[in-house]
Amino acid sequence: MSTILLQAVGFLLIIFVAYILKKAGIFKTSDGHILSKLIVNLTLPAAIIVGFNGVKVNSIFFLLILIGFLTNIILVTTAGFLGRKKEPIERGLLMFSIAGYNIGNFTLPFVQGFFSAAVPILGIFDMGNALMLSGGTVALVEGITGKKEEKFSITRSLKRLFKSPPFTIYIVMFVLAVFHLLIPEKALSIIKLFSSGNAFLSMFMIGLYLEINIDRGSLKTVAKILVTRYFFATIAACLFYFVLPFPELVRKVLVLIAFAPIASLSTINSIAFGAKESITGFLSSASIIISLIIMTGILLVLM
Repeated sequence: MSTILLQAVGFLLIIFVAYILKKAGIFKTSDGHILSKLIVNLTLPAAIIVGFNGVKVNSIFFLLILIGFLTNIILVTTAGFLGRKKEPIERGLLMFSIAGYNIGNFTLPFVQGFFSAAVPILGIFDMGNALMLSGGTVALVEGITGKKEEKFSITRSLKRLFKSPPFTIYIVMFVLAVFHLLIPEKALSIIKLFSSGNAFLSMFMIGLYLEINIDRGSLKTVAKILVTRYFFATIAACLFYFVLPFPELVRKVLVLIAFAPIASLSTINSIAFGAKESITGFLSSASIIISLIIMTGILLVLM
């Protein structure tokens, strides 16, 4: 229990130290872009390789991809129904914000610190999650709201996916696991040097992007969205843990995923759809802090 609390406090401390250093002028928000490139291209792929190496593939893996995909569809559609009386942009913000899970930049480094066996489960779920975030969710939102920016293209979405090093590594490691191929230990020891920095860099980057300034009118909108997101997260977590006939570890990881913060791509897509940057930025920041607290509580109960 003390290990979990210490780790969670450590992550929270890294986030707030980065935020304080940004406010002090030592770092800028734009520095987060540099860290993001380091994470996406080096430390996160390395963490995925280390976590996936030697994993035995079974039928549950394929079901996890489907669950990651369908969960997003259900949540986006439900949000569209709940926001049916709202203006298209406000309705779209609700839809983007309720679905989509931040796996790579938050959940994976957070959970990785407690049990590395969870990394493959997170990665496989994220494959289905990423399929929606890369274009599927945008197509659904535009279709339901009637506000079409451009025609949906499967080819464009797939190109977007495979331009992402983490997703490509997911695929490569999954294929290696299917054929029972292992990365040599000597090579893995070098890769671990890169993966060891993933958690710190991810949390520091979150701190640089953290925004806590918002007007009262927008705060009400954010509060409603967050309450709705975590209400459905609770329902999803209960279904994952008490209904699915999966091993206990898989069910525990799915519960953590249910409470993961809003995905970075959801925030980007919301802004592209017309939502205010101040609202989406605060929404993303608030969900990260809330998720960190809730996920820590879950780990204390389930571990």
